[in-house]
Amino acid sequence: MQKIIKILLQIAIIYVIYIIGNYISKIISPIIIIPGSLIGMMILFIFLCTNIVKLSMIVDTGNFLLKYMGLFFVPLVVGIMDSFELIQDNFLQLLIILVISCISVMFVSCKVTDLLIIFFRKEQNYD
Repeated sequence: MQKIIKILLQIAIIYVIYIIGNYISKIISPIIIIPGSLIGMMILFIFLCTNIVKLSMIVDTGNFLLKYMGLFFVPLVVGIMDSFELIQDNFLQLLIILVISCISVMFVSCKVTDLLIIFFRKEQNYD
């Protein structure tokens, strides 16, 4: 029972941050359109970096969501398959954009990971 309460609290923390991100998105939408989920992730990142939210407070739910992340893409893929007629004229351009953006994201992710590994190794050597 205690584990269920712990997971519910972790879900509540993530969900409250998500709602805050959506609220901020609605406020700034006349100026710039940024999805609320993205703002929520930035807020969560800032909270984790500043220890406002400790990793132990959300780690179980985060691991669960990461483990089953592939299932969240099923509705998206089905939607694309269902509306293929709308994108078939621009399919080649969309494919090129997807490949280039995927490669770019992988490259940037690798470089950021390399920099973080170097940073944390240097930090551990100073201790």
